[in-house]
Amino acid sequence: MLFACIFVPCFVVQASLRCEPEPKRLAWSNRPVAVFDGPDSLPRILACNEHAQLAGIEIGTTKTQAAQCPGIVLRRRDCKQEQAAQDALIDCASAFSPRVESTAQGVVTLDIEGTERIFGPPQKLLRALANHAAQIGLEVNIAAASNPDTALLGAKGFTGTTVVSTADEGNCLAQLPVDVLPLSQAQGEILDSWGIRKCRDLALLPPVPLVERLGQTGLHLQRLARGEIKRTLVPVDRPLRFEESLEFEDSVENLDSLVFVLNRLLDQIAMRLISRSLATDELRLTLGLEIHEDRDLTTESRKNTPDTFERILKLPVAMQDTKVLLRLLQLDLAQHGPGAAVKRVTLEARAAKRRYTQAALFIPAAPEAEKLEVTLARIRGVVGEADQQGRARVGSPEVLDSHRPDDFRLTAFTAHDVKYIAADAGGNPSVTMSMFRPPLLAHVRCQIGKPVHISFAEIACSIICAAGPWMTSGNWWKKNEEWRREEWDVAVQLSNGVGLYRIFRDLQQNAWFVEGLYD
Repeated sequence: MLFACIFVPCFVVQASLRCEPEPKRLAWSNRPVAVFDGPDSLPRILACNEHAQLAGIEIGTTKTQAAQCPGIVLRRRDCKQEQAAQDALIDCASAFSPRVESTAQGVVTLDIEGTERIFGPPQKLLRALANHAAQIGLEVNIAAASNPDTALLGAKGFTGTTVVSTADEGNCLAQLPVDVLPLSQAQGEILDSWGIRKCRDLALLPPVPLVERLGQTGLHLQRLARGEIKRTLVPVDRPLRFEESLEFEDSVENLDSLVFVLNRLLDQIAMRLISRSLATDELRLTLGLEIHEDRDLTTESRKNTPDTFERILKLPVAMQDTKVLLRLLQLDLAQHGPGAAVKRVTLEARAAKRRYTQAALFIPAAPEAEKLEVTLARIRGVVGEADQQGRARVGSPEVLDSHRPDDFRLTAFTAHDVKYIAADAGGNPSVTMSMFRPPLLAHVRCQIGKPVHISFAEIACSIICAAGPWMTSGNWWKKNEEWRREEWDVAVQLSNGVGLYRIFRDLQQNAWFVEGLYD
């Protein structure tokens, strides 16, 4: 068996910087960075990078003391960012092996046995893993060995990518410091007092005296230092949650600056989706707003202003193209802005299966669903989302199952597979109607309650046949509801033949209208 372990040094620090824009992240990589946590009254340093350690920053230092370091970058701990980074690390490993274990925070172990035919020898696979992790914003150390624990110790002790030979695992681990072992503070102090600095020193100790002083835990540590521990990998149940978030140091009011950050978040989510061969059909954007309200001490209560802004973007088809998704978010925010400065951004994508299409030979090429959605978003930005009746202004018309005349709605366009439908062998005729919007005002003369002559537009002629009336009302089931329309289908003699029309009388206005023409 062969296992690979991915270890993220300074995981908390890297997780806090992973979603930052590339220029800022690269600029901060050469500066001391520290992450603090705790109550606002006395926050303390929780983690720091190597540059901060060289500058004298220690774990447990107060934020005020750490701020005295010149050029230091201080970040508040964000557990959501750490969870997203861990999920991204799992997705990265899942692209190379179906058996992945979430060993610890910032540590992922995967089974790479039998992957040589796909990814080549282990050294080549480890380099591909490191490149993939760099794309999601994490600098990692990777080691491969015959058991998971040896691979973990190698990833902690060696930088870059390392393949530990099966026949030489003990000698390879012997040169590593004992700090790579899972030592408690008390165990570390005891080993230091004994002069144990490297795994070689621990491996050479006699087992019986070691157990007498450190118990069975000491024997377990010695077997780890020798590379003798064998255990079973516990695969993780990979969650289908793709969420990235970022908190700004200074609030953002400009839409272009916000879109610049959204581009980075979308890139992170898209890489995670691609690693699982998935796409997204819904984006949920949540913005944390910075609300400043004047405090009025004379009033006891104040109107609460929402401090979050949320937009849900439903897509007609599952997509992976970050440029299209970013453009849709930008058009939506341009029309529905947050209305306040933004201090935090959270973007979540709902996973969906990828869309596979195949063009037909005898059907005209349809526009790409992604480009069509961008065009529709631009049109919505011009004409608006909905009309006065609450109906969408852009979409595909759908007739509603209602008793209200001409009741319809517009739904979002969806991509369907083109299927051929055989023509009706019986050749049943069908009748369609061309609607006049708005209906044409008409003058109708009736005899014995039946229309006999009509004039509208440039037409004035007798009615040769009339069918009706049909009384309709939108709320006929309600008590004391009056009929609103009296509908007739009429045939009139025109100069070029017979015309069939649908006319109606508005009972509330006592006026006649021509609603449509039968084709």
